[in-house]
Formats: sequence, structure tokens, C-alpha cells
Amino acid sequence: MHKKTLFIIFIFAIYSNYAQENKLSRFSIVDDFTEATINHITQDKIGYLWIASNNGVYKFDGIKAQNVSTKSSNYVLKNQNTIYIAHTNGLTTCYQNKKEHFNSNEVYKISVFKDSIFLATAKGICIFRKNQIVPLFFNSIINSSIVYNIVNANNQFYIATNKGLWSTDNLITPQKIKKISNLTFKQFLATKNYMVTVANNLEIFTIDKNATIQKVYELKDIHSLKQLNDEIWISTTSNGIEVINAHTFSFIRKVNKYNAKISNTLTSLFVDTTNFLWVGSNNGYIYQYDSNTSKSVVPKIHFEKVLVNYKEVNHLENKKQNLPSSENNITFSYKTVDFKNPHKTQYRYQLNKNTSPWSIQSQVTFASLQSGSYVFTAQSKSNNQLSGKISYSFTIANPFYKQTWFYILITSLFCLGLAAVIELRIKKIKKKNQQKVVQLTTQNYLMSLEQKALQLQMNPHFIFNVLNGIKALGNAGNLKELNKTITQFSILLRSILNNSRTDEITLLDEIQTLESYLALEQKMHTFHFDYSIQLNLKTIDTEEILIPPMLIQPFVENSVRHAFSNTNKKAKIEIIFEVKHQYLHITILDNGIGFRKIKEKRDKKHKSAALEITEERIQNITPNHGFHIGTILKNKSVKGTKVAFKIPLKTDY
Repeated sequence: MHKKTLFIIFIFAIYSNYAQENKLSRFSIVDDFTEATINHITQDKIGYLWIASNNGVYKFDGIKAQNVSTKSSNYVLKNQNTIYIAHTNGLTTCYQNKKEHFNSNEVYKISVFKDSIFLATAKGICIFRKNQIVPLFFNSIINSSIVYNIVNANNQFYIATNKGLWSTDNLITPQKIKKISNLTFKQFLATKNYMVTVANNLEIFTIDKNATIQKVYELKDIHSLKQLNDEIWISTTSNGIEVINAHTFSFIRKVNKYNAKISNTLTSLFVDTTNFLWVGSNNGYIYQYDSNTSKSVVPKIHFEKVLVNYKEVNHLENKKQNLPSSENNITFSYKTVDFKNPHKTQYRYQLNKNTSPWSIQSQVTFASLQSGSYVFTAQSKSNNQLSGKISYSFTIANPFYKQTWFYILITSLFCLGLAAVIELRIKKIKKKNQQKVVQLTTQNYLMSLEQKALQLQMNPHFIFNVLNGIKALGNAGNLKELNKTITQFSILLRSILNNSRTDEITLLDEIQTLESYLALEQKMHTFHFDYSIQLNLKTIDTEEILIPPMLIQPFVENSVRHAFSNTNKKAKIEIIFEVKHQYLHITILDNGIGFRKIKEKRDKKHKSAALEITEERIQNITPNHGFHIGTILKNKSVKGTKVAFKIPLKTDY
């Protein structure tokens, strides 16, 4: 019977050890299994474990650990959406993957009371506010002490230092400060009835509501305390874990390398949201312990980050974005942390009406999205349990060339441009019409002048004289001279009639007309006069130069009719044609009585009109005509009359 009992106990012990081993899972958080002492573990909103060690800070999702910081770290605290990390040289804050470090003395512990962040440092207590670490003043002893921990319980604050344990009513404006023990306390655990604490890493005490300290347990090399259900788990750095009753503080069992696959040098303890116990070690491993009371919870999915054009935006405070048209590349990262089934988590997403299949991918990028309104929804499932859905709304604006204001602007500009074109066209047409009117007016005026000039070109008295002369030659029987005179007269009449039908004639035709006229005047006049026509045309032939018809004859006729009456001088008329600087200069000279005398004696009603009309013709031909008519004086003596003007040189080649 005794042997049978021993056998049953042996079998039970083996089964117990086997079952206990099956409850433990081991994970390495450091690459290449490099040794690292894990000082503290906490959990964020998404579910990641944040692990502080002397090799840095790691973020663990049950599959792999991601290094967040390489600085040696003592403690990690999650407050709202910010992670605070205590370092040997200060404090680091992490908000949406953005880190910022603040230098100070070594920080051992971070505590939150009424949204204020307090730091237990190597030199007193500090408060972190407005991105500054500010020391708080209590007394000279606390201010110069190493502060290991700050705890709030029973309406009191307990300050654990290397020079004892203190209590105070307020951390910012303390009124009462009292030392309640000379022992060195570092670890605290709040239970239902007591504050459980460890002194000198050897003895466990309770502190009641009256701040009475009582020793309840003793254990060597205590590092951390954590309550799991009705048990208090105590990690040690030399003999694994010891479990005691949370009410009676009596021994229950040990968990060490002799009865489980776990290290004996253990450090921090942490209970996550699903009631898993996590145990840190000093060799780079963390252990997951299932107490059979872990909760089977519905998986939760959270956004990790949202990138717009590959730059992270604040998705925690703003779940709806209005984006310009150029910011149309959107990346969503989302996560479900399930430590029970870390390899069975799948995800799917929906963008408006397009839904993806289930996959293990927890990130998606949408490139070059069109303008419009979008709703992105993500969901996860783990072990066939569906999570709730998370959504993110955003609107991509139309490009500027598709926006209403741009259409209005373009339409307005088009209308203004069209109005301007129409206005310019109207002005151009008006200007063109005005030019045509001016041109027609000028042409009509010139035609009128030419008609008047044609009427005045042949003086009736001259014609009668020629006809009488022809008659006299006939009566005298001078047939040779008669024929010559008739020929010259016919040539003159033909020239006048032909030239009157054209706008321009050659200089040769004009000279022939003048010669015929002057030859007839010589025969019919009562006195004799000589004439000459001089040409200085450089290398241009008279047949190549074009001039208006009958432009010179009125001035020549004026000299013949009025310049030589009542004078005994040998009458002479000179006509000079000269080419200078792209102009044809015309000069008519006589040695008569002078222009002033001519004006006094001539018939103003008829003969002055011919000169005035011709002068107007010259002015219309060229503004820069240089027209001049006047008396030639020499030593105050009248030597004759000079008419001079110029017209643009025009040729037929």
C-alpha cells in the first residue's frame, strides 16, 4: 500500500510538471540571442508589448520584436496615445512613430496622476510638462536622494528613495511630508486590502490604510511582484518564480528551471489584457504563461499609421482628411495583436465598394487615386473570430482645372478675350474704313483737282490764238509752216487728251508736251522768248521716271503769259529736272518781272486758280514737297521768278 501511494505521487508530480511546462512559451526579443536584461514590460492600445531592457526598447506582437530605441531603458509607460520611456540619461516620448528625447538624470520610474507625468530620478522627483523636465521640491533629503518609485494609495503618495520611504499629501504643492521607514523600497503592488512592497530585495511588507508596515514574507533576490487572480507571483534573479497566496501570503508553488523550461534569473512581470502573464529575464527571453484563466476575447483592429504621399499624418486625432489633388497616394497600416493565435490573424479591407480577399497583409497602398470622396474600412479575424471594423474617410479635391472656380475663371477670361478680340476687330475695321474714307476722299479730291486742272490746262485764249495763227498761215500760203504748226498743235492736243485719262505718265511724255506747248507759244506770241529743258537724272532714262500729268504746264504758262509784258529783256524760260536723294526736283525759272508784279497784274479769278490747284496737287502727292514760288532778287534788283518743288522719285522698274 505504501509503495502504491508513492507511485501515485510520483506520477502526479510528473504530470504536474508536464502540464506546467505546456503553459509556458518562450520568445527571444533580441537578434542573435544576445543577452539583454528585461527591466519592464507594458502594453499599448493596439496590444503590442513594449519591453524595456538594457539593450534598448522593443515592440512585440507575439511573432517578432521590433527595435524602437537602442538606449538602455529602465521603464516604459503608456499614457493615452503616447509612450514614455525612462532612460539612464533622461526621457523619450513616442507619439505616432515620432520620437523625441529629453536629457536629465537617470529616470527609474514614470507615474501618472491626474494626467500629470512624474519622474522618479537619480536626483529627486521631476514633473514632465510642456516638453520640459522640471524638478519638484520637497525637502533637502528627498531632493538629493535617488527616487526609485512613486506610488499613490489610500489618498497618500509614497516616495521610495535610497534613504527611506516617505509619504506626502501632494506631489506638486506638498503640505505634509513624513518619513515612514528607513528601509529601501523599490517594488510596489496594490492589492484589494494592502499595498504590498519589497524592502532591500529580500522582504515583503504590507502597508495598510494607516501607513502601518508589516512584514509578511521573505525571499532572496526579489525583482518584481505581480498579482494574477488570487496569487502573487514573485520573480527572482536567482531561483525563478515563487507563487504565494494574495490573501494569506502563504507559499503555493515554485516555477523554475527544475520544474519548467524557464530561466532562474527572472526580472519583470506583466499581465496583459487577455490575462496572460509575461515574465522577463536577463538573457534576452520573455516567457508567456497561460494561467488557464486567460480570456478569449474578440480580436480588435487598430490603425497603426496613415501615410499621405508617403508622409505620416495624424490619424488618431483626425479620422477624416480633405486632401488636395496632388496628395493622392494613400497608405494604410493596421494591426490586430492576438497572443493566443499570433499566426492565424488575417485582414481584409474595403475602399468604397471594392473589397479585398482575406490575407496576412496588414498594409495597403493606393497610388494615384482619382478625385472624389473615399471611405477606407479594415477588419481582421483570428481563429475564425471577426473583429469590429475601423474606418477612415478622406476626400481628394478635383485638380484646379476641374474646379468650379477654374471654369468660371476660364469662361470669364474667354469672354473678356473674345470681347477684346471683337473690340480690336471693330477698331481695326473702323480704322480701315476711316482709311478708306480718307483715301476715297483724297482720291475724289484729287480727281476733282485733276478735273479742274484739265479744265484749266488749255487756256481758251491760247487755243484761239493758235487757230487764228493757223488761219493766217493758210491765207499767206505758207503751207510748210502751216503743216508744221498743225502737227505741233495736234501733238499737244493728243498728249493732253491721252494724259488726262491716266494717273501717271513718263517724264519723256511730259517733256514732249511742254516742248509742243512752248513751240506753239513762241509762234503765236507777240514777243520772242527762248526756253530750255535741262536734265540731271544721273543714270535714269526719262522713259523710266513716272510723274503725274500736266504738273508743270500751269507754271510755264504763267511765265509765258505774265512774266515778260512791258519788258525789253530777252525773255528766257528754263525748266530743270534733277534727281536727288530719291526725289525728283523740278525748277522753273524765268527772267521776267518777278512773281510780285505778276500777282498784281494777272486776272485773279482765272489764272491764280490754276496755280492754287496745282499747288494742292503737289501737296497731296508728297507732304515733304518743299514747294516754293517767289521773286529772284540780285543786289535788290528783280531778276525773275522761280518755282521749285519736289516729288518722290518713282520709276517703272
